[in-house]
Amino acid sequence: MFQVGDKVLDRNGKVFLIESLQELDFGSGPQSYFITKPYFSYDFNPDYKAYVPVDRSESILRPILSKEEALALIDSFSEMEIYPEISPRERKNFFAKILVKGDRNEICRIVKSLVHYRKQRIAENKPFSDYDSKMLRELVRLFHSEFSVSLGIPYSDVEQFIYRRTGIKVLY
Repeated sequence: MFQVGDKVLDRNGKVFLIESLQELDFGSGPQSYFITKPYFSYDFNPDYKAYVPVDRSESILRPILSKEEALALIDSFSEMEIYPEISPRERKNFFAKILVKGDRNEICRIVKSLVHYRKQRIAENKPFSDYDSKMLRELVRLFHSEFSVSLGIPYSDVEQFIYRRTGIKVLY
């Protein structure tokens, strides 16, 4: 169960802070809600708040990785297998199904696969698709947000931390 003051992930992988717990009535009777705000600015306005019903919070929110879990995930990155290369349309659908599940190991495999594919495309002097580029940037941004909180380091230091620890450079 979540508590006020916890940092959590929403369904989209964005980090939120649970600010308070309140009884509110949005037309179907009073109900307990966690009032959350984005921990990082993302693309929300500065006053953005999200109201999460407490009785459904387990299906809407996820806990942030612990420091040990984050380090283990980072350390496993070099050993992870990439997904086989498939057509752009199939890749988009396949990756979308994985993202919905929210399994961080599988999402890391997507990141590694896209990084590998990007390097391959550059070596062949071919463009890396806008969709793949956008997906890679967004996934890296979400992981960096979570790793920043889990590891207690500034967001801007996460890429360098991963590189020093694994020798893998994810961003361009």
